[in-house]
Amino acid sequence: MNVPIVVAWGPLYLICELIPTQPDVLMEMLNTNSYDWEKQAIARKALAGILGNGLVNVEGAEHKAMRRLVAPSFSGHQIRQLAPLFYTKGQALAEAILRLTKGRDGEAVDPTDQFSRATLDIIGAAGVGMDFDTLEKNETILPKLYDSVIHAPFWFLLINGLFPTWFLGALKGTKIARILADQQRLRDEVRILMKRKKANMKEQDSTTTGKDIIASIMKAGDVSDDYLVNQMLTFLAAGHETTASALAWAILLLSRHPEIQGRLLVECDAQLGSTSASETDASIFDSEKMPFLAAVCNETLRLYPPAPITSRQNIVPTTLNGQLIPKGTLASLPLYSINRSEALWGSDATQFNPDRWLDGSNAAHGGAKSQFCFTSFLHGPRSCIGQSFARLEMKCILAALIMRLRFEPAEPDQKIELTGFLTIRPKNLRLKVHEIQETVSMEV
Repeated sequence: MNVPIVVAWGPLYLICELIPTQPDVLMEMLNTNSYDWEKQAIARKALAGILGNGLVNVEGAEHKAMRRLVAPSFSGHQIRQLAPLFYTKGQALAEAILRLTKGRDGEAVDPTDQFSRATLDIIGAAGVGMDFDTLEKNETILPKLYDSVIHAPFWFLLINGLFPTWFLGALKGTKIARILADQQRLRDEVRILMKRKKANMKEQDSTTTGKDIIASIMKAGDVSDDYLVNQMLTFLAAGHETTASALAWAILLLSRHPEIQGRLLVECDAQLGSTSASETDASIFDSEKMPFLAAVCNETLRLYPPAPITSRQNIVPTTLNGQLIPKGTLASLPLYSINRSEALWGSDATQFNPDRWLDGSNAAHGGAKSQFCFTSFLHGPRSCIGQSFARLEMKCILAALIMRLRFEPAEPDQKIELTGFLTIRPKNLRLKVHEIQETVSMEV
């Protein structure tokens, strides 16, 4: 058929599946007719053990109401106030990575766990009003639980979506039962945090204290404990692992492109060289002042979207590109592939080229003809509500790291594999880390 939709036939069940890859079709699905399409029930059940039934995992009218309640917490004004927190935690992350290298005599290290701990601390402070301090306290349970449930294998997510939880939990001694137990332990820990948060709000003047996301939700309306637990599960999981993965890819890419790493250091030093963390203002990180930092972040997110794929199913008959799509049709959105399509991004689509976001008439879209070619945060009413939060967080942390550390690949031609399903990250990341002790020259 002569429309920009690929129809794939599943070999086992002969289910017709749409794979939209063109910007105009993506705009219809994600923006124009967004609420015609929902996550499948099997996907929502599988995700509930990790994300709860918060904003990411609800549909229809419930999603609209929940997004309206949560949206003020992600306003530009609210997020820009977090720049000092982001930058300070980025500096703490640099010190944690340096500690990781001590006594290793120049050997390569894997800072993946440190990335996750730093971003978990940030979402704890910004989302719940509690700094978990996991960067400093290795024994804390939350990072271990999240590592178990977020990086559960795909087969577990599939089985968990298909079968009742009571049945899977009865499979004692299996990996399935262990991951389910970790999911329940995570929910229990978050419920404890929620009760502590409510107690803190009650002790203080709740009308004037607490600028974090959960405090704002509590002030905005009378919501149940379960509602708060589900929102906390969503923000704690989605708000830390995605940025941690993006940071891992950014550092890996910079380690393999020393000239780009050097350019970024010069720009960061020019804007931040004499600025203390407490004086850090979000305006410093604006694209007008630090365009190359923004370009590096955009290009990293393009090449390695935190979620490589997502799926939808239409709950009513709808149309795409003028063609009728029957109710119940499955659609897979290959975000990773769309972001690397030569048809959309040019012949160098698979190459790390931050300058595509700086040069040419379509630089705002990375050289692509439409914003819908960049799918890392999706678009429309179901787009990532925290994308401005994530972008500023990534900029602040990356700047803090680059001003303190220089990264090299463990081996020049080391092959990097992707791992993960809900989010993708480098498998067995190994980097050589060098401390930067002198201010860089401003000559280029």
